[in-house]
Amino acid sequence: MDETFMLFLNDIPAESQGLVLELDTFLTEKGSKRTIKSAKSGFVTSYSSPKSGNALLNYVFRKTGVKIRIYAQNVGEYEDILSDIPDNMKKDIIKGGDCKKLNGLSCSPTCGGGYIFTMDGVEYKKCKNMAFFHSLVEGNFDAIRKLIEAEIGD
Repeated sequence: MDETFMLFLNDIPAESQGLVLELDTFLTEKGSKRTIKSAKSGFVTSYSSPKSGNALLNYVFRKTGVKIRIYAQNVGEYEDILSDIPDNMKKDIIKGGDCKKLNGLSCSPTCGGGYIFTMDGVEYKKCKNMAFFHSLVEGNFDAIRKLIEAEIGD
């Protein structure tokens, strides 16, 4: 592993380092490209989708802890996984911003739009930047792993 990745990993809380390493191995073995940039609040580490080359996920450091943003472009294909995620993650999804474009409003011209999906029988039209933005805490690890594996198609 390169030095920059090790510096990033050292900034991750000890209890979350195992998941971050596991996901790094899984994603790089699948052909995902990792990018690490230094930011004001810590490193921003991103992975691209091995299929499309688009962003797949990134880690973001906040005052409240490390967060993971999953770009779940294919969420409509694995909605069954959403029914099993922890309630705190469901609340994060529900409270995430609605997609302006999908709701007939204007947004950034570079935005490709968000996601339409059903969770617990309710249809949502959520912003791609806010819908799947979760705290990197142990209670979320299994659900995070399943969402990423489903997005990769594994």
